Amino acid sequence: MKKMGKKINIPVKDSHRLINAGSVILLTASNSNSTTITTVAWNMPVSNSPKLIAVSLEVTRFSLEIIEESLSFCVNLPEASLLKQTLYCGTHSGRDIDKFSKTGLTPIKCNQIPTYYIDECVAHVECNVCNIHNSGDHKIVVGEVTASYINEELFNQNSVIDLNNFQLIHHLGGNNFGTLINL
Repeated sequence: MKKMGKKINIPVKDSHRLINAGSVILLTASNSNSTTITTVAWNMPVSNSPKLIAVSLEVTRFSLEIIEESLSFCVNLPEASLLKQTLYCGTHSGRDIDKFSKTGLTPIKCNQIPTYYIDECVAHVECNVCNIHNSGDHKIVVGEVTASYINEELFNQNSVIDLNNFQLIHHLGGNNFGTLINL
């Protein structure tokens, strides 16, 4: 076993970067006036029965306002080829711009909820909101999955996502991103 080097303290404000390697999602949501896309690095499954997922959104996010009104959202999984669009959606507010038109991404009507998925993304998970929890400067939105789908060629006969055919984006903190390798 490899011996580790000397440990150093890092600022508490940067501690999330030590565990912040989950795949980045593009979250879409709509209300009667707007549809928006936001980039979310803090997301996770939270229950198998019922099937629940959670996303953590800053309280000032326009997308959170829309979700709180519509009580639904769609998780879209972008691959590395969409990094430029993913960064754009995470650094610009949908209050004043149409992110679909600015990024060239294609909205497709969801099957079970009143919003759109992003056609260029490889997979999608539609959710109805079941809980919203205050959590400091963020709110944790828990959604119950109502539908999910993936590009056919990416899901093999053993119900396993085939990482040989695409690379998800993983946020490593700050402006650092990476992808997984298939061993």
